[in-house]
Amino acid sequence: MTTKAQWKSTKLSYYDGYETVQPFSPVVFADDFLGFKFQKVIADENTVAKWVTVETDINLAPLLVANAVNGIVQITLDTDDITQQGAIYLGDQLPFSLKNGLIFETRLTLAVLPAAGGGEHSRAVWGLASATNATLDSIATNVWFRCESAANTALLWETDDGNTDDDDNNAATTLVAGTYRTYRIDCRDLVGGIKFYVDSVLVGTSGDMNTNLTAGEALVQPYFCMSKTKVGANTAVGTMKIDYVKVWQNRS
Repeated sequence: MTTKAQWKSTKLSYYDGYETVQPFSPVVFADDFLGFKFQKVIADENTVAKWVTVETDINLAPLLVANAVNGIVQITLDTDDITQQGAIYLGDQLPFSLKNGLIFETRLTLAVLPAAGGGEHSRAVWGLASATNATLDSIATNVWFRCESAANTALLWETDDGNTDDDDNNAATTLVAGTYRTYRIDCRDLVGGIKFYVDSVLVGTSGDMNTNLTAGEALVQPYFCMSKTKVGANTAVGTMKIDYVKVWQNRS
């Protein structure tokens, strides 16, 4: 074990490398994907399953990688010439608020970087989002990292509060296929700006998020997605592997 402790912002924090081991916060959500099955989206069904999935093609079903040490979830786009979206999220149950000192952290890799095919593109996002929608750009509120096949080694960060977009910001980080990194989004200070970290290094700060969000506008869930849209021929591909996700916030 290499777990250490450190005082951060007057709070004791435990960490192992870049990972926050045990967030000291009233509300904590954590998943290491150690073997529970996912719940598919079923219309009008209220479920207590932790995660639900979006899969526009049977080949896209997000899956637990068999016998992966520490637990891994994989989302894959294949070369089928169709619109595809694979995602995991909380089924639009939105228990987290950007107004409650929210922090999101995950460790993942793009095992296959989003790649163009037939002149069309694929993309990946991971972070926080309000209710899911047919296209990524139509999700009302989001705070996430993004990678596009048009420049697939460039990491981007974005925020959108439903009125103001702060999109396509370059994190000055080169993505390497198969290399795991720890991504953290710190939403504790909307006035000072939402902060984006990669392996504990600050890579961006957004000051465009509305600091007077309504209670409803501030509601989000953890969200991971890979997608491509068929316009012409589209054989674009990509694979995301997620090791863990942790989200924590104040009770009020």
